[in-house]
Amino acid sequence: MIAPARSRPRNAAATRSAILNAARSRFLLEGYDQVGLRAIAGDAGVDAALICRYFGSKEGLFADVLASTSKDPMDVLAGDRATFGRRVAAAMLDPSKRSPERMAFIQLATRSSASPVASKLVRSHIESQFIVPFTAWLGDRCAAEKAWLTAAVLMGVALLSDIEGGHPSQNRYATDTDRLARSLQEIVDSP
Repeated sequence: MIAPARSRPRNAAATRSAILNAARSRFLLEGYDQVGLRAIAGDAGVDAALICRYFGSKEGLFADVLASTSKDPMDVLAGDRATFGRRVAAAMLDPSKRSPERMAFIQLATRSSASPVASKLVRSHIESQFIVPFTAWLGDRCAAEKAWLTAAVLMGVALLSDIEGGHPSQNRYATDTDRLARSLQEIVDSP
């Protein structure tokens, strides 16, 4: 009697990672609405049905891609309130910290902003990962408004810094950092 052939062992973590990487690349290049699950599956070398199995839907996949591209903002934001502006401005504008990885979330958000589905997912991610924890950290009566304004400023600075390609001189970095630090500190300290 011939023993049945053994199939190649499955590796769920590697498959999930391959799908996430392929989706991230596609969403970054084409935006949410222009990307199909078959194209992602082809790039990942898997059957399209596996995407639904691992992520539930295209929306679920996009939400996981967003989550995989953002760091916990409270790592930088939390700390002494009196030094918030300086700490965050330095983290945002430091030329040594520029990398494609750092901008992936902003690029995903902007390239997919025309899509009502993707915009809703981006808003939900920003709300749960930034607005809610930052509002709690601030803890005052205008905290939600301050959190929203801080998020808008930080996203704008990140986007324009990426478009500009970094700062041309150390002198400008220091000046811009000082200005941004004062602006951010004013937001969190305002009544």
